[in-house]
Amino acid sequence: MALKEFRRALTIALDHHLPEAEVTIQENRGVVLACRAKADANTFVAVYFNALTGKTSYALIHRDQRVAGYDNYKFWHHHPAEEPDRHIPCPKPVPEEVIAELARVMHQILEVK
Repeated sequence: MALKEFRRALTIALDHHLPEAEVTIQENRGVVLACRAKADANTFVAVYFNALTGKTSYALIHRDQRVAGYDNYKFWHHHPAEEPDRHIPCPKPVPEEVIAELARVMHQILEVK
């Protein structure tokens, strides 16, 4: 997937599922995208995408800990909110489904505060 295509899909997903988040997106050399969607000072979704290598990662961070995520280090896998250190194999996700899941978990965390 090209960077432009990934950015568009990610932006649509963030606008739909995390409209209240403060989003910053940085691009490097037209190949790497790094994004942070902050809900508050302690809670954000971090996204990394490298169009050349295909490396992609999504993480929901709360109080400096990953609480859920997806990435393709070695193989596509999911880190579920119930056990964020687990690596559960999964098919390659699209930004829409990952952001929807991470937003759901984020909203649960923020409701508990």
